[in-house]
Amino acid sequence: MRVTNRYLYYQLVKDIGNNSEKLLELNKQISSAKRISKPSEDPLGMASVLAYRTELNAFDQFQKDIDLANGWLSRTDTILQNTDDLLGRATELATSQASGTATAETRRGAANEIREIRNQLLGLANSKYSNKYMFGGTMTQTAPFLDVDVDKWQADVGMIAAAPPGGASDGDRYIDTGDNHIYQYNGSAWVDFGAPAEGTAVQVTDQNDELYVFNTALGGWVKQYQGNDDSFAVKIGRTDTVVTNIPGSAVFRSPHGDTFKTLLKLERALKENNQNDIRDALSDLTASSEVISSNLAIAGARMNRLDNTESALQKVEVDAQERKSKIEDLDYAEAVTALQNQQVIYQATLLSASMITKLSLVDYMNTG
Repeated sequence: MRVTNRYLYYQLVKDIGNNSEKLLELNKQISSAKRISKPSEDPLGMASVLAYRTELNAFDQFQKDIDLANGWLSRTDTILQNTDDLLGRATELATSQASGTATAETRRGAANEIREIRNQLLGLANSKYSNKYMFGGTMTQTAPFLDVDVDKWQADVGMIAAAPPGGASDGDRYIDTGDNHIYQYNGSAWVDFGAPAEGTAVQVTDQNDELYVFNTALGGWVKQYQGNDDSFAVKIGRTDTVVTNIPGSAVFRSPHGDTFKTLLKLERALKENNQNDIRDALSDLTASSEVISSNLAIAGARMNRLDNTESALQKVEVDAQERKSKIEDLDYAEAVTALQNQQVIYQATLLSASMITKLSLVDYMNTG
């Protein structure tokens, strides 16, 4: 086969270029510590690497959600424990003032302390976490509980309606939605009690004995509990979620133990020096404490679940990281050896090219 000088030089330049490219590629791998940096280098390997990266990003998000849920539930646990302590103190006061040795004066003093306990409880019930109200259900931007002044707590009303209820009996009461007035039946007619004072509170029978407060800023008669009964959850796995919040209606306004209403009744009984009502409050306080204890157990169980999930997630994440590393990361010892070999090949190529090019007729012409 006849080899022209042009082809010879072309092949030499091509060989040198190929060897230079391999040296550059090995150097880049060593600098980046990555065996694969683009799909063309290993299409199947890069596909696996991208899949593992997506998986690891999901793990990062799951971990953030677990941290959020753990923080929220830990704060909830603290609030519930503080609430239980307050109920314990209220029980101590009720027990001491239910005895025959208590006087109207000691009961008035105890009523003032119950009022302070209610203020503390209101602050706990309106607590925030990450700038969100914790006990309003999914209504996290509105303070869930309104304050109720026991001195403005009036007798119960049967309903809130646009017209007087039929079949009324003497003493029946209702709130008219047209003018917000309370009307009371005197046996023959409905008597208008006039515009309610700001902060007036009543219990509405046909609304599951819900407490309503008159608040002009909120448009008139509104529920003391401004939240809802809904919960929200965070995703802590591909198909796994955990409920993060406990609605205030399940904690402070539960039908099994209404903490706010119990303390209101106790405060009023103490102010009125009513020994029987003070005694009745003891069983209500016990029921409220049981509700708090039940919710403490719920929060604790959820935190345990988060801890277990986090531990399992960390193990899976380490495994995925190792599998990704085996495909993507560089074996330094192997790469350095390959670089040294390639350098020898490159130098041999240069030497070979130098020797071949010296056989040109040009050299003889220059020496002639």
